[in-house]
Amino acid sequence: MTDRPVEIVRGELQPWTDYGAHSPAGGAALLALLGDLLPERSARTLVAGPHDRAVLDLAAARSAALTVLVRSVSDAAALREWLPEPHVTVVAGALDGLTGVPPFDVVLAADGLDRVLGADSPALDWPGRLAELDRLAAPDALVVVAVENEFALTGLLDRRPADARHGDEEWRPLHDDPDRPTSPAQVTAALGGEVRLYAAFAGHSLLGADVLAESRPGRLGTRLAIAGLDATAAQVPLLAPLDDGAGAAARAGLLAAVAPGWLAVRGSGGGATHAGYAAAGDGVLAVDLDEDDGWTVSVRSGATAAFDPALVPHRLPDTASVETQLFRLAAAEDVPGFRALAARVGAWANPEGVICLDDLHPDGDGFSRGVLGHPAAAGEGTAELLAGAWHRFRDRLLRAHRRHPWPPWMSGSDDLVSAWLGMSGVEASAAVLKAGREIADRVAEPPVAEPDVRAALAGAAAAEVRITELAGQVFGLERTIRFRDQSLRTREQQLRTMRDELRGLRGSPAGRLHALARKVAKIRHPRQFARAVKRRLRGA
Repeated sequence: MTDRPVEIVRGELQPWTDYGAHSPAGGAALLALLGDLLPERSARTLVAGPHDRAVLDLAAARSAALTVLVRSVSDAAALREWLPEPHVTVVAGALDGLTGVPPFDVVLAADGLDRVLGADSPALDWPGRLAELDRLAAPDALVVVAVENEFALTGLLDRRPADARHGDEEWRPLHDDPDRPTSPAQVTAALGGEVRLYAAFAGHSLLGADVLAESRPGRLGTRLAIAGLDATAAQVPLLAPLDDGAGAAARAGLLAAVAPGWLAVRGSGGGATHAGYAAAGDGVLAVDLDEDDGWTVSVRSGATAAFDPALVPHRLPDTASVETQLFRLAAAEDVPGFRALAARVGAWANPEGVICLDDLHPDGDGFSRGVLGHPAAAGEGTAELLAGAWHRFRDRLLRAHRRHPWPPWMSGSDDLVSAWLGMSGVEASAAVLKAGREIADRVAEPPVAEPDVRAALAGAAAAEVRITELAGQVFGLERTIRFRDQSLRTREQQLRTMRDELRGLRGSPAGRLHALARKVAKIRHPRQFARAVKRRLRGA
């Protein structure tokens, strides 16, 4: 127990918690950015709103005096137990209730400005809350603010009605705020000064808005953004998959505009930051983009059984992935072009790691692996890894209902994978196909718990087609059975007629002659039979 009590200012909530279903700000990407951004030692730091404890530990280590402001009294008491250091002050109350304190050199509001007011606070709009935050910051302070995007792709495709998207645990003063910034340009203008803006994806990744504006489908920036969108939408029931919308936004250069939110940085920090941060294993990737040299990638720890940092290249070209190019060739029904690219992949393939075509980028005459870093298991050679790559490609092709020139009966079997393996120069034996299936299952994305509406409708349409086909087959079988039943009835009637005619012939001379002929036909030894008849005649 610490001897320092929790300070309480106007606007506290009790009983309440902001560490419930709506997670506080945190994640490996945010922690990596703050590790680069925060000065080694700042005089005074303010953390406003609920933040992950790892973020609070980092802020406490980088500050001579840290103030943590949360509106819940119970949350403040728990944080006081977690941070007993004498240079840490925990305050329970609203942002507008924190008055009479010296300005702060660092102001951190990575959770945003939606959970910093209490029930007694005035209904401040977003600019009003930002003004309260600026009131507490020194003129040259480092300010980090998160902004939720009401135009986010995950929100546009959320199939829940508006009144069901926010629970009571997400209490906020204004859900409908017309003055909230809803684009990268509006956020930059609202904060003023020199602002660095990151598109934030649910703690999974932070990617520079200027970098995403230049990214296109199939490239590394778009891939990291889509992975972040998938992480954001893991608990959101969707109307349709995110990939199509994200790809369209990337083609328009608007991927940053449809991100779930943004993290704005104003002022100078303690060190240089990277263009993007993304979760990888239990660590994080730091990426930078150069127009001439492509991507520079560094891995900060993150080694797990399913992720090997040694397989992530230090340099990666900013080119569209092989999967994206194959999708385009398949949609255009360009089988010769598809075959040529598959042959190039087969000639390049090596057993260094699992081959994922969505993480493989053309690099000159060869290819470069991406950032997935899936290690190969013992005994998996080039043939097995290529089979795994094509199995994974087929799964992603069919799951997205993409156009392709191959007949439907090949899609539901291994024939399609066998054909693609043949294009890559590999013989598709049963053992190779089985090993490839196991590899694809090992590196597959987690299954979606609840299907989206578009997939459900497509499945229903496919089921209707199948039902119609089966109904036609049943009708044909019923008609065949009916014809055979009529034929059997005709034959049965013929047999009955023949039996009646035979019964009438039994007592007639012809019938008796037939019976005698049958008995005579049974005689195998005529001479012995004649001698036996003579003996009986003599005796008679």
